[in-house]
Amino acid sequence: MTWLGEQFDRIADDMPERDLGARAIEIHRRRRRNFMALAAAAVVVVTVLAATIAVRALPAEPRAAARPSTPPELSTIKVGVVPSVESAPVFVALARGYFEEEGLTVEPEIITGAAAAVPQVESGALDLAQTDYTTVFRVNEVGKKFTIVSSLYQAAQGSFAVVVTAKSKIRTATELKRKRVAVPNLAGLGTLTLAAVLKRAGLTLNDVVQVEKPYPEMLNAMSAGQVDAALLPEPFVTVARESKHTRIVEDAMTGELANLYTAGMTATNKWIRRNPRTLAAFQRALAKAQRLIASDPQQVRDALPRYMRISRAVRAGVALGSYPAELNLTELQRVADLALAYKMIKRPADLGSAVVKGG
Repeated sequence: MTWLGEQFDRIADDMPERDLGARAIEIHRRRRRNFMALAAAAVVVVTVLAATIAVRALPAEPRAAARPSTPPELSTIKVGVVPSVESAPVFVALARGYFEEEGLTVEPEIITGAAAAVPQVESGALDLAQTDYTTVFRVNEVGKKFTIVSSLYQAAQGSFAVVVTAKSKIRTATELKRKRVAVPNLAGLGTLTLAAVLKRAGLTLNDVVQVEKPYPEMLNAMSAGQVDAALLPEPFVTVARESKHTRIVEDAMTGELANLYTAGMTATNKWIRRNPRTLAAFQRALAKAQRLIASDPQQVRDALPRYMRISRAVRAGVALGSYPAELNLTELQRVADLALAYKMIKRPADLGSAVVKGG
């Protein structure tokens, strides 16, 4: 990977002043009246030229903010990411050199899901990790100290779906009763999403058997008959559809789950206290990538091959949500309310302690 840095140069032109009028009077006293008119015209021309050159010397856009004089506490950090469209901003920031600009080397580590990330972050094997917000609320409820430090992804229609094999007799969510459904982690976002899908079909989680499987293994698990259906995110939804071997039963992110915040970056309180400058540098680089994606969504499609095998045709068909650069507490509260309603947590989540100060 080539790391690119940006350099901005400013050019200043020096235009010496000349007393053309005095010189002309000395040499051409008899033509004073005519020369004064000429000198006045010359002053106008010089003024216009100077203004034009000055305007051209201005930078086309504001100078990029200089890197803070005090470097991050850590020069290299390990960041856990799930291989889905949700983690794309991390890889866009890597490709564009945004972390490097902040004095950071970020090493992405592929994780199977939010629940698997928790012990790795606790032990220090990972500095930061992608998790879903439901998982953060759950682990904090049992006494752990995890904090949401950055947003990552907000789902859109088509970005999560329940799928079955093309030969399956299951046609609607109602027919999932007594079936085995693959989810990435038990009692996290996957379980919450599945519960909402089942509710629309008049069912509950007690009517199905949840089977924990990493996203990359779900399609093979269905083909092998290990599960009857799977809850998949993009780009796996498009991979499944384009393969012709699977069929979408229901788009998950509709109704009460429409535009749901699904993923963010988290760290332990202990790590945040020890590494405030490192965290701030990471946040700035990630937010810069998210703002770039907002103006150019193609950045996500271009980033996908950096961390998963995916064809150009599949990339073109992937349904993308959005990548908010700032945490929206109203949207987080909505997730917390859903987690409570579907009994993912027993008590209302305390967003004050779950979100980093200033986030």
